[in-house]
Amino acid sequence: MYTNKIDFHTHYLPQSYKNALKKHIPGDPDGWPTPDTWTIATTLEFMQQNGINYSVLSLSSPHINFGNREETFELAHDANLQGYQLYQQHPDKLGFLATLPIPYEEDSIEEYQNATENYGALGVTVPTNSRGVYFGTPLLENLYKKLNKDNAIVALHPNEPSILPKNVDIDLPAPLLGFFMDTTMTFVNLLQHHFFEKYPDIRLIIPHAGAFLGILDDRIAQFMKVKYQVDVYEIMQQVYFDLAGAVLPRQLPTILSLANESHILYGSDIPYTPLNGANQLRVALENSKQISKAQKQKFFTDNAKELLTMAK
Repeated sequence: MYTNKIDFHTHYLPQSYKNALKKHIPGDPDGWPTPDTWTIATTLEFMQQNGINYSVLSLSSPHINFGNREETFELAHDANLQGYQLYQQHPDKLGFLATLPIPYEEDSIEEYQNATENYGALGVTVPTNSRGVYFGTPLLENLYKKLNKDNAIVALHPNEPSILPKNVDIDLPAPLLGFFMDTTMTFVNLLQHHFFEKYPDIRLIIPHAGAFLGILDDRIAQFMKVKYQVDVYEIMQQVYFDLAGAVLPRQLPTILSLANESHILYGSDIPYTPLNGANQLRVALENSKQISKAQKQKFFTDNAKELLTMAK
């Protein structure tokens, strides 16, 4: 087993967040059960069993905006306070990415500054969309400028697409397909708005091995070059990708043909990925003959260590 792993995609569930989910969403959010029994002991035990030395906590989907600005700000602030308290309890094992009350720009800048300056947040996690406002929209330019100035780590996390087609995939949970759709659409949105040229110092992490980007880039590259003067292949080398989910045997080799292998980060996605399943995915990565030992060392530890060093 590779030891001293760093897990860059793992979640925590503050009680206020779980209460809000129960209040606003009947049944399972995103069609996927909320892991109500999670405690920080769950994460620490998983880390010990899987050779993980450090985990970066963040909130998952759905995003905290349920339509009320004040509630959104309060949920963000409480989540960040909880993240700070967990970090304080286990400073050598845990860090966290701050949650922002997007799309409320002034509130988001205020909470970003509070979380990073007072709570020691390593960066931020942002939803692909918050009530239909997609990350990359010019509505949030002052936030992007602040993140860029600070060389911030920004982890994108998928949400359910804001508009769903009717009478198709009715019973399919959003994480199985909708998350990949929204991640891919958000990346294309960023390209169209020249996000990467305007904010080159934001260190953006695309989740789940890039969703559909590995097979879509060749399809859109020429169009983006002609219409938007954007080099898709260059940007794919610039951004980071995490390996949360089932990325073998096809997705990881495909994204590696486009990405910078020094920008690939391990992620377990627990507790939304059941612990046994996350363990099996970790074993598959460790035993894979499709990636070299040197690459595994980078993906499990070295790349994240370098990124975290730049963040501190």
